[in-house]
Amino acid sequence: MTNQTALLVMDMQKGIAHNVPQINSLIKANQRAIAAAREHHIPVVFMRVALEKNFADVSPNNRVFSSFKQRGINMTENDEFAQIIDELEPAEDEPILTKRRFSAFTGSGLEVFLQANRINHLVLTGISTSGVVLSTALEAADKDFQITVLEDAIGDRSKDKHDFIIEQILTRSCEIESVESWRNHL
Repeated sequence: MTNQTALLVMDMQKGIAHNVPQINSLIKANQRAIAAAREHHIPVVFMRVALEKNFADVSPNNRVFSSFKQRGINMTENDEFAQIIDELEPAEDEPILTKRRFSAFTGSGLEVFLQANRINHLVLTGISTSGVVLSTALEAADKDFQITVLEDAIGDRSKDKHDFIIEQILTRSCEIESVESWRNHL
């Protein structure tokens, strides 16, 4: 079976992106990854997190997502929080899928899209390493996808946490590459 690849650009949205100190370099790395994918006709899928207006889809047991409600953060699909940052404007034919938790698979229809397009290799970028990247990578591994993480196109508030996750966890189930390295063997 030949590899059919998709680039997942995850949570590069207005309510999240500017919370990481290295956002400018992450934007540039994501722009390079997106340009390479488009040049080689690799599907680009934008993932974003959004919740129902009244947070009806969030259990009080979910510490992270229930904290958004407590802080009064509006994060429906129509709120500014959930919009993809301007610097990474999706092309008209590129899907923007909305997820409901950390993993790109949760509540988004991503798996249906991947199956319909016979995708078996995921290339991951986005924010944050300790959130969407880790959660999506582990779930994708459990679903038997081949996974590449573009380490210069992912980031976290904590560099130590970012480095630990890449070096100690993701290397078990993912190829770790720079955008440039990935581009060079497309």
